[in-house]
Amino acid sequence: MNTQYTNYQKFYIPLFFFPLSFIFGIVVAEVFVLLFLLFFFFNLSKANFFFEKKIIILFLFSLYIALNAMFQITDDLKYSSFLHFRYVLFSLAIFLLYEGLFYKNFNKKMLNIFLFILSFLLFDSFFQFIFGVNLLGYKISSNRISSFFGDELILGSYLVRLLPIIMWYIYNLKINPREKKFSYTFFFTAYFCVIYLSGERTSLALFLILFFFTLIFINDLRIIFLRSFVIFTAFILCTIFFDFGKSDIKHRIFEKTYKQIFPEAKKKHNKDENELDNIKPSKILIFSQAHQGHYILAKKLFLDNLVFGTGPKGFRHYCRIIRYDSKIGMCSTHPHNIIAQILSELGLVGIIFFLTFLVFLIKRFFDVAFVKIKTHHHYAFLIASLGIFINLFPFLPSGNFFNNWISIIIYFNIGLYLVSNKKLMLR
Repeated sequence: MNTQYTNYQKFYIPLFFFPLSFIFGIVVAEVFVLLFLLFFFFNLSKANFFFEKKIIILFLFSLYIALNAMFQITDDLKYSSFLHFRYVLFSLAIFLLYEGLFYKNFNKKMLNIFLFILSFLLFDSFFQFIFGVNLLGYKISSNRISSFFGDELILGSYLVRLLPIIMWYIYNLKINPREKKFSYTFFFTAYFCVIYLSGERTSLALFLILFFFTLIFINDLRIIFLRSFVIFTAFILCTIFFDFGKSDIKHRIFEKTYKQIFPEAKKKHNKDENELDNIKPSKILIFSQAHQGHYILAKKLFLDNLVFGTGPKGFRHYCRIIRYDSKIGMCSTHPHNIIAQILSELGLVGIIFFLTFLVFLIKRFFDVAFVKIKTHHHYAFLIASLGIFINLFPFLPSGNFFNNWISIIIYFNIGLYLVSNKKLMLR
């Protein structure tokens, strides 16, 4: 294997700490993506994976997105979608970089620095929860803590999507977390608690899915995660039975969720509950009145554009045209569910790509999961697969599939997946 890529040492620190760049804003993350793309083009002649089936499918999918955007979207929304292929190149750049770095003497101290910086984010989150303001003066917004993200309420989503990357680092650096079980238990307990305190219900559900699969398939982290989860559960019970902190997290996670799913349980309908006259009342809603409204509109757009959909970001494009005043369902920037978005915006062609990828991912996961004797390479592969899976999980509300930071995280995980898959293939 040729791992002597041009000046890869210069990307050593930026690559490792890239997942933390989102704390400083999406612009910083995009600059890092550009740097990694430059690295990729400098080493293009040494790349020998373009004819692998997985890579071909990714490029075909990005080509379909680009052509769909060019022919169907008539405003500025088309440009970012037209350049969607850059994320595929980004994942290949991650593959090249990590393939080279992890076959060298990669410094394990980098993980400790990484976790230390992340611990500061967790500390700041607890500080904001207790005092109502974080260390930079950002106040709690909409009864939800956001730490250094400020008005962007993505703290929980960021943490749950980052968690598989942390786990992947641990296994690729061949670290045995049981040797420092107290430190790791303390860290993951705080991590789980902040996901809960963020008030992001989808993030909490995705965390529980990731936790469940970790308990079953990831041996070395099983005991640590289980101990952390016990303390985490005790913390939740304390927030339920004792009134402390500056955000009423219990109300949002439990009471509001129940009332949104079962609207008849509410004695009164308040304006802030997003009630819609054009949505037929029912005893049970799909997550909430607003979510159900998005899905109804997405269904209409899909049925009107079965094969190709309305185009990438077409849901938002349609809502712009009608000035966000839909007679059917409810308008928004996106349908808030990845299946609804792909069906409505990319049609049957798009959903075939998505389901093909998902079926391949799940099949390959279980093929590796049931190998009798596993090494750290096997566990790293399983974790990378879980990292992709929770980002593409189809049965919960989700962010915009074409959103910059979500796309970057998804394709970063794909890059890690390609690295781990290559190592398994060489064994």
